[in-house]
Amino acid sequence: MAPLIASILVLVVFIAAGFFAWQQVRMLAGLKQAAGVSPEDYRYLRNQGWRRLFGCALLVSVGVLMTWYYVGGMDAHIDALGAAREAQAKGEPPLNAEQEQSARFYVRYVGAVLILLMVLMFVAAWDVWAIRRFGARHYRRIQDDRRAMLQRQLAQLRRERGHRHNGETDDGA
Repeated sequence: MAPLIASILVLVVFIAAGFFAWQQVRMLAGLKQAAGVSPEDYRYLRNQGWRRLFGCALLVSVGVLMTWYYVGGMDAHIDALGAAREAQAKGEPPLNAEQEQSARFYVRYVGAVLILLMVLMFVAAWDVWAIRRFGARHYRRIQDDRRAMLQRQLAQLRRERGHRHNGETDDGA
Protein backbone atom coordinates (compact mmCIF):
# COMPACT_ATOMS: atom_id res chain seq x y z
CA MET A 1 0.00 0.00 0.00
CA ALA A 2 2.86 2.42 0.76
CA PRO A 3 4.20 2.43 -2.84
CA LEU A 4 0.72 3.29 -4.14
CA ILE A 5 0.38 6.19 -1.73
CA ALA A 6 3.93 7.31 -2.52
CA SER A 7 3.20 7.15 -6.26
CA ILE A 8 0.07 9.25 -5.81
CA LEU A 9 1.98 11.73 -3.64
CA VAL A 10 4.80 12.03 -6.18
CA LEU A 11 2.28 12.45 -8.99
CA VAL A 12 0.51 15.22 -7.06
CA VAL A 13 3.85 16.94 -6.39
CA PHE A 14 4.78 16.85 -10.10
CA ILE A 15 1.35 18.02 -11.23
CA ALA A 16 1.31 20.89 -8.71
CA ALA A 17 4.85 21.97 -9.62
CA GLY A 18 4.06 21.79 -13.34
CA PHE A 19 0.80 23.71 -13.00
CA PHE A 20 2.31 26.51 -10.91
CA ALA A 21 5.40 26.73 -13.12
CA TRP A 22 3.15 27.00 -16.19
CA GLN A 23 1.21 29.85 -14.52
CA GLN A 24 4.41 31.72 -13.68
CA VAL A 25 5.85 31.31 -17.18
CA ARG A 26 2.60 32.67 -18.63
CA MET A 27 2.64 35.58 -16.18
CA LEU A 28 6.28 36.41 -17.01
CA ALA A 29 5.57 36.24 -20.76
CA GLY A 30 2.52 38.48 -20.37
CA LEU A 31 4.41 40.89 -18.17
CA LYS A 32 6.74 41.83 -21.04
CA GLN A 33 3.75 43.02 -23.07
CA ALA A 34 1.90 44.69 -20.20
CA ALA A 35 1.49 48.43 -20.60
CA GLY A 36 0.85 50.83 -17.77
CA VAL A 37 2.69 48.82 -15.12
CA SER A 38 4.88 50.96 -12.90
CA PRO A 39 8.58 50.02 -12.71
CA GLU A 40 8.14 49.02 -9.05
CA ASP A 41 5.20 46.73 -9.86
CA TYR A 42 7.01 45.29 -12.87
CA ARG A 43 10.05 44.47 -10.72
CA TYR A 44 7.84 42.97 -8.00
CA LEU A 45 5.91 40.77 -10.46
CA ARG A 46 9.08 39.69 -12.28
CA ASN A 47 10.81 38.75 -9.03
CA GLN A 48 7.66 37.00 -7.79
CA GLY A 49 7.56 34.90 -10.95
CA TRP A 50 11.20 33.87 -10.64
CA ARG A 51 10.83 33.13 -6.89
CA ARG A 52 7.87 30.89 -7.59
CA LEU A 53 9.63 29.15 -10.48
CA PHE A 54 12.53 28.45 -8.11
CA GLY A 55 10.03 27.03 -5.62
CA CYS A 56 8.59 24.81 -8.37
CA ALA A 57 12.11 23.57 -9.20
CA LEU A 58 12.64 22.73 -5.52
CA LEU A 59 9.32 20.90 -5.47
CA VAL A 60 10.31 18.88 -8.55
CA SER A 61 13.65 18.06 -6.88
CA VAL A 62 11.84 16.72 -3.82
CA GLY A 63 9.55 14.71 -6.12
CA VAL A 64 12.55 13.24 -7.95
CA LEU A 65 14.19 12.25 -4.66
CA MET A 66 10.94 10.67 -3.49
CA THR A 67 10.67 8.75 -6.77
CA TRP A 68 14.28 7.62 -6.53
CA TYR A 69 13.62 6.37 -3.01
CA TYR A 70 10.85 3.99 -4.10
CA VAL A 71 12.01 3.11 -7.63
CA GLY A 72 15.57 2.50 -6.47
CA GLY A 73 14.39 0.16 -3.73
CA MET A 74 15.84 2.24 -0.94
CA ASP A 75 12.88 1.49 1.29
CA ALA A 76 13.75 -2.24 1.31
CA HIS A 77 17.44 -1.49 1.94
CA ILE A 78 16.61 0.80 4.83
CA ASP A 79 14.29 -1.82 6.35
CA ALA A 80 17.07 -4.43 6.10
CA LEU A 81 19.56 -2.01 7.63
CA GLY A 82 17.14 -1.27 10.47
CA ALA A 83 16.71 -4.98 11.14
CA ALA A 84 20.51 -5.39 11.22
CA ARG A 85 20.82 -2.50 13.70
CA GLU A 86 18.17 -4.08 15.93
CA ALA A 87 20.03 -7.38 15.78
CA GLN A 88 23.25 -5.57 16.69
CA ALA A 89 21.52 -4.09 19.75
CA LYS A 90 20.61 -7.62 20.83
CA GLY A 91 24.27 -8.66 20.82
CA GLU A 92 24.74 -9.99 17.29
CA PRO A 93 27.79 -9.00 15.19
CA PRO A 94 28.18 -5.29 14.34
CA LEU A 95 27.36 -3.82 10.95
CA ASN A 96 29.95 -4.38 8.22
CA ALA A 97 31.62 -1.51 6.34
CA GLU A 98 29.13 -1.64 3.47
CA GLN A 99 26.16 -1.40 5.84
CA GLU A 100 27.79 1.51 7.70
CA GLN A 101 28.38 3.30 4.40
CA SER A 102 24.74 2.68 3.40
CA ALA A 103 23.56 4.07 6.73
CA ARG A 104 25.62 7.25 6.22
CA PHE A 105 24.26 7.59 2.67
CA TYR A 106 20.66 7.29 3.86
CA VAL A 107 21.24 9.88 6.56
CA ARG A 108 22.65 12.28 3.94
CA TYR A 109 19.80 11.45 1.57
CA VAL A 110 17.13 12.23 4.14
CA GLY A 111 19.10 15.34 5.13
CA ALA A 112 19.11 16.51 1.51
CA VAL A 113 15.34 16.03 1.26
CA LEU A 114 14.83 17.95 4.50
CA ILE A 115 17.15 20.75 3.38
CA LEU A 116 15.25 21.06 0.09
CA LEU A 117 11.98 21.25 2.00
CA MET A 118 13.45 23.85 4.37
CA VAL A 119 14.67 25.98 1.44
CA LEU A 120 11.21 25.64 -0.12
CA MET A 121 9.67 26.94 3.12
CA PHE A 122 12.13 29.86 3.16
CA VAL A 123 11.24 30.72 -0.45
CA ALA A 124 7.54 30.60 0.46
CA ALA A 125 8.16 32.85 3.49
CA TRP A 126 10.17 35.23 1.29
CA ASP A 127 7.24 35.36 -1.14
CA VAL A 128 4.77 36.10 1.67
CA TRP A 129 7.08 38.85 2.95
CA ALA A 130 7.31 40.36 -0.56
CA ILE A 131 3.51 40.24 -0.93
CA ARG A 132 3.15 42.02 2.40
CA ARG A 133 5.58 44.77 1.34
CA PHE A 134 3.79 45.11 -2.02
CA GLY A 135 0.42 45.42 -0.28
CA ALA A 136 1.74 47.93 2.26
CA ARG A 137 3.20 50.08 -0.50
CA HIS A 138 -0.09 50.13 -2.38
CA TYR A 139 -2.06 50.73 0.81
CA ARG A 140 0.12 53.80 1.56
CA ARG A 141 -0.39 55.01 -2.01
CA ILE A 142 -4.17 54.63 -1.67
CA GLN A 143 -4.13 56.48 1.67
CA ASP A 144 -2.06 59.32 0.17
CA ASP A 145 -4.38 59.57 -2.84
CA ARG A 146 -7.43 59.60 -0.57
CA ARG A 147 -5.91 62.24 1.68
CA ALA A 148 -5.08 64.43 -1.33
CA MET A 149 -8.60 63.97 -2.72
CA LEU A 150 -10.15 64.98 0.61
CA GLN A 151 -7.91 68.05 0.79
CA ARG A 152 -8.98 69.08 -2.74
CA GLN A 153 -12.66 68.53 -1.92
CA LEU A 154 -12.36 70.44 1.36
CA ALA A 155 -10.68 73.38 -0.38
CA GLN A 156 -13.35 73.38 -3.08
CA LEU A 157 -16.14 73.20 -0.49
CA ARG A 158 -14.65 76.13 1.42
CA ARG A 159 -14.39 78.19 -1.76
CA GLU A 160 -18.01 77.42 -2.64
CA ARG A 161 -19.22 78.45 0.82
CA GLY A 162 -17.05 81.56 0.94
CA HIS A 163 -14.79 80.49 3.84
CA ARG A 164 -11.21 81.58 4.23
CA HIS A 165 -8.43 79.35 5.50
CA ASN A 166 -9.05 79.87 9.24
CA GLY A 167 -12.79 79.25 9.09
CA GLU A 168 -13.96 82.87 8.79
CA THR A 169 -16.60 83.77 6.22
CA ASP A 170 -16.23 86.54 3.66
CA ASP A 171 -18.93 88.63 5.39
CA GLY A 172 -16.74 88.98 8.52
CA ALA A 173 -18.66 86.65 10.81
